[in-house]
Amino acid sequence: MALDDEIALLRRLDFFDVFEQDQLRLMLFAADRRVLRPHEILFMRGDAAQEGYLVQSGLVALLSDDSQVVEQVRPGMLIGEYALLTPGERLTTAVAREATSLIVLPRKLIVRLLTEYPDVAAALRQKLVSRAESFKNAIEKIGEPRL
Repeated sequence: MALDDEIALLRRLDFFDVFEQDQLRLMLFAADRRVLRPHEILFMRGDAAQEGYLVQSGLVALLSDDSQVVEQVRPGMLIGEYALLTPGERLTTAVAREATSLIVLPRKLIVRLLTEYPDVAAALRQKLVSRAESFKNAIEKIGEPRL
């Protein structure tokens, strides 16, 4: 996939829309690529989450402990958004359902870019705070009595 196509994939994701074109280009130059065969495991539940994965082609299933499909991740979708910013562990197991191409985005790469571009870090922080506030409000409404 051409670099401009990869940038277009990132641009479609809310997380990356605060980055400028040149910053996305730098990110993609430094990112790794990985190809999975059908049924190959990307990671297991409990593994350290140190990177995010942008699916370029193929299909990845995220599985629960009892191997039930929690989510199907298709091209243009991101696996592990929180892993781009903070340490943690994988909550699901990820398995390729077909031949799959991924862009591997290590946390250290994202953190380095955010450190070098504090205005982008501030914009991303505001975006995530707003998203968390919306989530909080939605949860609060669940417990409210209906009239």
